[in-house]
Amino acid sequence: MLTVSRLSALLLTLLLASCVSTGTPDERQEKARRLRHDLQQLSPTVSAQEADRLATTAIEESAKLSSDFKPLIYPWMNNGLVNTGLRKRGLCYQWRDDLFPHLFRLNLKTMDLHLTASKRDTWQEHHGIIVTAKGQRFEDGLVIDPWRHGGRLWWGLLKNDKKHPWKPLPRDLTPMVLRPLLMPDLYPTR
Repeated sequence: MLTVSRLSALLLTLLLASCVSTGTPDERQEKARRLRHDLQQLSPTVSAQEADRLATTAIEESAKLSSDFKPLIYPWMNNGLVNTGLRKRGLCYQWRDDLFPHLFRLNLKTMDLHLTASKRDTWQEHHGIIVTAKGQRFEDGLVIDPWRHGGRLWWGLLKNDKKHPWKPLPRDLTPMVLRPLLMPDLYPTR
């Protein structure tokens, strides 16, 4: 029979063994190269330099967030720790809200960034960022999701992401932390 201390030790071992690695700098550089390629496939109008900056920033900032949040390999386990108060942060909207300003400040001219949500107001609600070529339809965009693999940035075409029926986040649901970026007229910074 397992005692409470043995069960606790077993659970701690499992949790520690399931922490996420974001890879070596060389592995992240290769991943940024693949993301840059996929961004450029959105449209011939996407600047190679902007795609490179966006890809590198998204990969590296996701890795930094992983270092801060220390997620477990299964996102639902991490959510459980946050929701029970054992971790302060690390829910999908927090990953999105922390990554978005880094991408926004790139001041992209050939691509647009969109806040997005899937299955809003359900227990399966999920948040991410959609990147489109400037003026391109939301539905033709690329999903950027730092939470799905705990800091190892996941991306893919929105139309191919069968797990999540992504919709643009309504303007009135823009997170307060992002409103000064997205609505500077209404929320001026000091």
